[in-house]
Amino acid sequence: MPVPPAGVSRRSLLQLAGVLAGAVTLSACGSGSPVDDEGRPILNFGLSGEPATLRPGADQGAASLFVVSLLHRGLVAYDADGAVVPALASSWETTGDTTHTFTLRPGLTFHDGTALTSADVARTLEFLADPANSARIASAMGSVAEARTPDATTVVVRHSEPNAAFLAYLADPSAGVLPPSAFGPDAENTVGAGPFRLVRESSGFAMTLERFDGYHDAGSVRLGGVEISYYTDGNARTNALLSREVDLIDYVPWESFDQIDSDPDLTLDAQSGLVMYLAFNVTEGPFADARVRRAVAHAINRDNVVRSVFSGHARPVAGPPVPVESPFHDPGLADAWAHDPDRARALLAEAGYPGGFTATLLTTSQYAFHQDTAVSVQADLAAVGIAVTLDNPDYATRIQQGNAGDYQLAVNGNGGIVNDPAFLSDFLVGPANYKRSFGFTDPVTEELLAQGLRTTEPAARAAVYRRLQQRIADTTPFAMISDRAQAFARSGRVQGFRNLPGFLTFDSGYTATTTTVQD
Repeated sequence: MPVPPAGVSRRSLLQLAGVLAGAVTLSACGSGSPVDDEGRPILNFGLSGEPATLRPGADQGAASLFVVSLLHRGLVAYDADGAVVPALASSWETTGDTTHTFTLRPGLTFHDGTALTSADVARTLEFLADPANSARIASAMGSVAEARTPDATTVVVRHSEPNAAFLAYLADPSAGVLPPSAFGPDAENTVGAGPFRLVRESSGFAMTLERFDGYHDAGSVRLGGVEISYYTDGNARTNALLSREVDLIDYVPWESFDQIDSDPDLTLDAQSGLVMYLAFNVTEGPFADARVRRAVAHAINRDNVVRSVFSGHARPVAGPPVPVESPFHDPGLADAWAHDPDRARALLAEAGYPGGFTATLLTTSQYAFHQDTAVSVQADLAAVGIAVTLDNPDYATRIQQGNAGDYQLAVNGNGGIVNDPAFLSDFLVGPANYKRSFGFTDPVTEELLAQGLRTTEPAARAAVYRRLQQRIADTTPFAMISDRAQAFARSGRVQGFRNLPGFLTFDSGYTATTTTVQD
């Protein structure tokens, strides 16, 4: 039976939290560093935007995911090196290729004090696996046939077929175990079992998180809380760090990399892997034709984006987006969509558009690199006869439009959910999602993705993903532009925070449990 969409009012919960818990008590030590009433340091974090939503399981962008990684915990998580490690589960066993048995830690509780049991885990897994809920990890949850609860601390997950990437997806912050109150209609959830709980929010400006003493490993959490301030403008965010208004920022603007890296009192922590690309609405119009999509891919001058948008802190990607560092990368397809305006014009003519056409290109006003990429692509498309008009809403609206298919062509910047090659499913299948080209379906692609999950022998699995990459090159479900460095920057006083590798950069909030702020 489908689990209804999430829903407890965030602001109602915050009002209750204010009554029961109060706000984090801040004071200052001799150097002016804030601490809580137990003398534990408070981390001042400059976040790149207000979370679009904290709806359980949802994929709503980097800002939301960072906050979710502080509030919630699932059965497993990632450590600072990107390895899957126990979280709410103290251990697990794998039986054959299709059964995982998880043992929960004793005495688990949610932020509201209610007990967390195997029933909550099973309910959460059912929610994540139900396509109607459009969960972030839905593409990897289709193999879950049942989640049994023999007792209050045991969960047995049976798969209908092998799933080589199941644990990697289960470590995503969006797979946090949820209380019963999260599953009502039309609301957001902030009550989790993570190391911090939300106690105050000023809409549009900031939120306050405090250490959760009931966290299963509370003794290892060195921070008393996290004060999160929203800086949607990249320069303002950088200046807040330079002026020491905040201790840590995400989404360091690429033009600021060198300035921050040269400051002896600051640390730039960058990882490669995330990609910029164009998504298509393939339900109608020119982009329903793979030849037109391929023409767009050949029209893009990727070197210009690398130089002008990312100040050289990026690499062109002219083929399927499996990172060059991955053993699954097929170098023979690295230039499948190489910049070739003449080829682009020929494909347009072959598809019935010898004079080109007009279209709208969705981007966002919130992130300058999205806008700048759109402007660069706009000029490239004009050169082959496609005249595009830019649509620049705020990021929350841009996500909504992407999820609803309210666009023709869209600039996107994102990555896989996991570093396993199964991440390709995040871009290709599952419920409608702003990361994917709206309406794209291809039975051959879907079968190859399923084979990749079912196959566990490394050489055989690599062969499946080579065939999949060739299919992507042929059908052009998206037009890759570049990968990019993704960076956090921190004051020298911040110790223990790490930017997780590759696509896991947005999960880096996991390392807040080992973070401290020194005087």
